[in-house]
Amino acid sequence: MRFILLFVVLLFSSLLSSGQGNEACYNIQKITITGRHKTKDRIILRELSFREGDCIPKSSFDTLNDPNLLPVNEFNRKRLINLKLFNEVKLTWHLLEGNAYELEINVVDRFPVIPDLAFDFADRNFNVWWTEHNHDFSRINLGVALVNNNFRGNHETIAVLGQIGYTQKVGLTYARPFIDKDQKHGFGASVFGLQNREIAYKTESNKLKFLRSDNNFMQRRFDAAAWYTFRPKYASTHLLQLGYHHYWISDTIAYLNPNYLGDGHTQENVVQLTYRYEYNGVDNWEYPLTGKRFIGTLDNKYALVNQKWQSSLNIQFDHYFKLSKKWYLATILRAKGSVPQDQPYIFRQNLGYDYSYVRGYEYYVIDGSCFGIVRLDLKRELLNKKILLPVKYFEVIPIRIYAKAFADAGIGYNKYAALDGDQLNNRLLYAAGFGIDIITLYDIKVRVEYTVNHLNEKGLYLHRNGE
Repeated sequence: MRFILLFVVLLFSSLLSSGQGNEACYNIQKITITGRHKTKDRIILRELSFREGDCIPKSSFDTLNDPNLLPVNEFNRKRLINLKLFNEVKLTWHLLEGNAYELEINVVDRFPVIPDLAFDFADRNFNVWWTEHNHDFSRINLGVALVNNNFRGNHETIAVLGQIGYTQKVGLTYARPFIDKDQKHGFGASVFGLQNREIAYKTESNKLKFLRSDNNFMQRRFDAAAWYTFRPKYASTHLLQLGYHHYWISDTIAYLNPNYLGDGHTQENVVQLTYRYEYNGVDNWEYPLTGKRFIGTLDNKYALVNQKWQSSLNIQFDHYFKLSKKWYLATILRAKGSVPQDQPYIFRQNLGYDYSYVRGYEYYVIDGSCFGIVRLDLKRELLNKKILLPVKYFEVIPIRIYAKAFADAGIGYNKYAALDGDQLNNRLLYAAGFGIDIITLYDIKVRVEYTVNHLNEKGLYLHRNGE
């Protein structure tokens, strides 16, 4: 009797699971890639959330059961756009027979070699250049970088840079994301050399102080780096990098700030070992609206001449929400901590550099060893359209515009702030404002923001990058 009951239970479970399997998914029998592209198929197929032979749950289809309206379409289309190899990606499903489908992926390549024309400000942002340095064109960098992000169709990057102007610079970069059959391991290397006739030699009252010579160079630097990457999944990437930096400064800089390289030295050699982990689970890596992102960086530097060292941990966590059809909310957290406290000037960059600043304080820097920032954005989509042109590599020009209101708060810690006369260190900074974000072809982003900070300083700020 027990054997009969066991047989009935097993038979019923088998029938139930079989029925659920037939009803639960559609079979992907074939995947084809069309359009104008030179990218190897394996590079494209690696980014998809499924493979040939997989089944897609019926719940992924829309209520009208139209295979061309799969929610999974947009999910995977954005994955392929994040490769930054294509201007347009379209996924179409073709019913074969029964529950079997063929997926057609149509892609349109970007420029094979992008001439990245450099017209950059020597200062930290446009407003500092325009206001504090009276839009002095001698503080402009002019150059060109020839960048191939898809060398030989393997998503390899090779770039050659030449730059004149405020900073004279030459460099070469090569990176290959995948060198193995499973497409998980990669490597890269870069070398750069630069020189300046003017540099910021110290910070005073939270402002950078500059010194220029028309006859002599104030700084020369050589940088070299090699790295290994491990990307086991779509969103997770590990990076291990070894870097070398040679610094040379003029005797005048060493005299005015003996702590620039430390102990009045005019030359220094720094060895740097960096580990970086990134989880990028957002919808669009260049301008995210939904999803989560975490970046953690452990950095160790050692100066060979003055035997100073620094270890730092830098973390970032972003969370993006879609509130309704056109409304979005974003929270961004950034923090850094480093030891020891006593460091050469070149190791003190803290709050106010690169992406790590409180909006509304673009004119200030807070040197030190630690900082924390929180940002809150409320966005509303105003425009999202595509312009079609009969021009190769410009067939589809996307234009997106978002209005936003935002608020920031942050703090930078400096043990020696009282000695340096920096009044914004070790105190809470906060600001709020509103603005417009514009995003278009080839990851071009423009941010126009009006901000009021806790000092009651009001300003209109222009940025050419993301937040």
